Amino acid sequence: MNRTKVYFIAATLLMMIVIIFYYLSAMEKTSSIKLGELDLSETEFDSKGVIELNGEWEFYWNQLLAPTDFIYNKQRNYHYAYVPGNWLQDLEGNTYPDKGYATYRATIKNIPKTKYFGLKKGNIRNSSKIYVNGELILKDGNVSKDLAGSVAGNNSEVVYFEIEDSTAEIIIQVANHEYIVGGIAKPIIFGTQEELMQQNNDKIMFEFAMILIVVIIGIFYLLLFLASNDYRKKEPVTLPLALSSLSFGVMNGIYSERIIMKLFPDITLDLTFRFGHFMNALSVIMVVIVVNKVSAAILPSKIRNYIISFFGLFLVFVLTLPLEIYLNTLSFYMFSAVGIFFSIWLRTIILYVKNNSTWMNDIEHATLIVVTFCTFLFWFDMTLYSIGLKVDLLVSFLTIPVYSIALAALLIVRYTNSYKKNEELSIQLLEAFSSLDQTTKEVQRNELAFLQAQIAPHFLFNALSSIISLCYTNGEKAAKLLMNLSDYLRRSFDIDLKTDMVTIENELKLIEAYIEIEKARFGRRIQVVYDIDPEVLPVQISPLIIEPLVENAIRHGVLKNKHGGKVKLTIRKRHQAVFLSIEDNGKGMDIEQIKAIQNEEMNDLISSQGNGISLMNVYMRLKNRYDVKLNFDTTGSGTKVHCTIPIQERYDKEEDHD
Repeated sequence: MNRTKVYFIAATLLMMIVIIFYYLSAMEKTSSIKLGELDLSETEFDSKGVIELNGEWEFYWNQLLAPTDFIYNKQRNYHYAYVPGNWLQDLEGNTYPDKGYATYRATIKNIPKTKYFGLKKGNIRNSSKIYVNGELILKDGNVSKDLAGSVAGNNSEVVYFEIEDSTAEIIIQVANHEYIVGGIAKPIIFGTQEELMQQNNDKIMFEFAMILIVVIIGIFYLLLFLASNDYRKKEPVTLPLALSSLSFGVMNGIYSERIIMKLFPDITLDLTFRFGHFMNALSVIMVVIVVNKVSAAILPSKIRNYIISFFGLFLVFVLTLPLEIYLNTLSFYMFSAVGIFFSIWLRTIILYVKNNSTWMNDIEHATLIVVTFCTFLFWFDMTLYSIGLKVDLLVSFLTIPVYSIALAALLIVRYTNSYKKNEELSIQLLEAFSSLDQTTKEVQRNELAFLQAQIAPHFLFNALSSIISLCYTNGEKAAKLLMNLSDYLRRSFDIDLKTDMVTIENELKLIEAYIEIEKARFGRRIQVVYDIDPEVLPVQISPLIIEPLVENAIRHGVLKNKHGGKVKLTIRKRHQAVFLSIEDNGKGMDIEQIKAIQNEEMNDLISSQGNGISLMNVYMRLKNRYDVKLNFDTTGSGTKVHCTIPIQERYDKEEDHD
């Protein structure tokens, strides 16, 4: 394991320790209210101006009590419950159902003589009324003893009022008939108007800034996906990154301070819940797609499909079932999300430690660890908050911008690495180009070797140049073209012209490789028509007889025309011979060149820099081996080169043996 990995793993462990201590501290219960009373003179309220009313509130289960119910000091059955938190258990160990209604009561003493005060209600699940000194100051939803009369209204609100006395009695009626569990989920904050307003504005601005970062990244990558076809094809993570960031942004806008509801106050809580939970499931689906697209080794496609189906079912619940019914499945799905992303994060780390990163480099892998950890931590924090074990979503709001930024950085790293690989490939091709240039000079000094190779240097130079260009625009096509060139070179060089025989089928494969390379350069200017008798495919002939003729027809025939042309290759079996014809509709051949070929005047062909060297080579080998002449029929509208090659005994014997 290299030093960088050691440092990264050490930093990860240190971060885990810090997070554990944070959660232990965040979940620790601190009380300013004792047995239903708070004495502000014993706190730092004078200097801070705000205080969270955390602690031991009087708790009246299954009772909706108004201020008048406490005027005559009538003895009522109550216990003490800790606020903030769910109402599943009071401080004496008594347990209560998740659905129902109750009243909370606390008294604040020794209030300073400041006239204007305020109270901030966070999330009270799921409807509430708040009284201060007998006056109804805030109503959120409709508090009812049953579901039929209940209207959910779980919004974050601040209300300001006057207090003339030094004592304030706070009574909160709470009803929950829909959500996972009822109770006062977030601290009730009491403070002077000025300080409370400042604190509330700071909180809203913080959450808005976190949401804005995520949404901007999401919109940027969505526009990039829509605008750039090239980037869309090269980076499949772009769309799921955009959608996951937008989903997280919208989701966080619905929770905590509910910024979206401040922007659109007419939206009902039922619609808000459904929209938020829809985004919940959608974000899970998008993130698993992201991880799978980045590395199928970490999250195989089969498992990805299972997760998508699982949370897709929850999407159906959200869209079709009543709120109070589908919310019963919410905890299960949230715990599932925590388990899924913890498993993905853990697997990512294990593969990183094992150095099993052949599919990505260490920087990409480390960035993916950050991405998966942020997703796990988001759902862990969100789940603790939803079940009432944590009173804020600070970590959730912090992790999502980190997720989006880290994933955006991962895409940048992937794109940079891809660009570097293309650069390296280009350098290698340029080196091959330079080496080939030196080799060509050697070939020119050895005429026979050059004729055997049958490869025009400028063809290779042009092919390599095309591949280099495609590396920056179409890597897949460049790879295919490079494979065709490799196949062409292998079939051209790996033969011994003096002894070997090749089947016509293999010669055709060489021709097809050459034509694919030329088509990549010249596109529709080249059209090739094959008229091949299947019976000739296993026939063996001397190598590099047909290919140079096809190459000559393309290079010096159809490509001489501005719009290209057509080459027809005909190979038919005639008795114990093979008839071979290559016909093009180019501008025809020079009669003097044809005479030089037929008279075997090599020097004249080389000095003329025409198209006759390869034809001369074929002409001489046909004559020497088969005692066959290569015939030329040419006009101003094309050339036809043809001959008849006898099938030798070697092929006949192999056919009889079979």
